[in-house]
Amino acid sequence: MDKYQLVGFTINFLHILGNLITYAIIGRILVSWFTMGRPGGRGGPVVRFLHEVTDPIINLARKLPHKIGMIDLSPLIALIGVDLLIGLIVYLLNELVML
Repeated sequence: MDKYQLVGFTINFLHILGNLITYAIIGRILVSWFTMGRPGGRGGPVVRFLHEVTDPIINLARKLPHKIGMIDLSPLIALIGVDLLIGLIVYLLNELVML
């Protein structure tokens, strides 16, 4: 396996990982709309899984100013951050191959 194949595989893996994280955050947003005000906490196993997967990323986004009134923008900040981070890593990998 040469370096072009390795970098290509890594870039594809990063895109898939970024998409999975994005879908998990969007799923968390949608689930939060439907479980709002429901007694009993966080919900079933799917809801707990979404929270466990996305909590580290969303908690990082919560360290920034993230509220407008009662609207929590931390999932949006997390989505933008994941996209920017994946884009930066892919750019750096492409530049590394060109050397």
